Amino acid sequence: MTTTIDWVHEIDASFDGFGTTDVYVAGTRPARWGTRRDLRATDGFTAYLLDRQQHVRRVAHAICCDWVQAEDAVRRTLAHVEAAWPHLADATEADALVHRSLARLDVHESPSPRSCGEHRAADFPVEDQSLLFDGLQSLPAVQRKVLVLHGWLDVPAEEVAGALGIDVSMVHRHATRGRAALAMLLPEHA
Repeated sequence: MTTTIDWVHEIDASFDGFGTTDVYVAGTRPARWGTRRDLRATDGFTAYLLDRQQHVRRVAHAICCDWVQAEDAVRRTLAHVEAAWPHLADATEADALVHRSLARLDVHESPSPRSCGEHRAADFPVEDQSLLFDGLQSLPAVQRKVLVLHGWLDVPAEEVAGALGIDVSMVHRHATRGRAALAMLLPEHA
């Protein structure tokens, strides 16, 4: 029997070894954004970036179900974190900012049918990899965001509600409906 946390580990396992290229490089903002200071000198942000970039990429892909949208979201999110870095107390606040930014993504409701399964780890069974992502892809964007942020990342419901601009009870409702929809789509794993 698969518990609700097992599908979270299934997501993480499907990404192991994938995406070793850096999506965002600190201090490489376009010139039109302007630079008031040398952003490359921010050692704390660089360390955060090296530590968390792949995690942010995985979360963005789980929300978007499309690698192109996910990589674009990662670039925008990390540029936002970099700009706010001097005002953040620690990496925990940076993670909260990342979660808020990803929750506010404008996700297209209909990603391509197989975009969630384009890049797979070679040692992970194809059936297991695509089942969860196909299930997530079939959910509305709000339910997908709630399941990823609240279910996978354990972001408190209050923070998810604030990031999505909805009531806390709606977060619980979307989580329940999303889990029920996934359970119907994946009955042998529920």
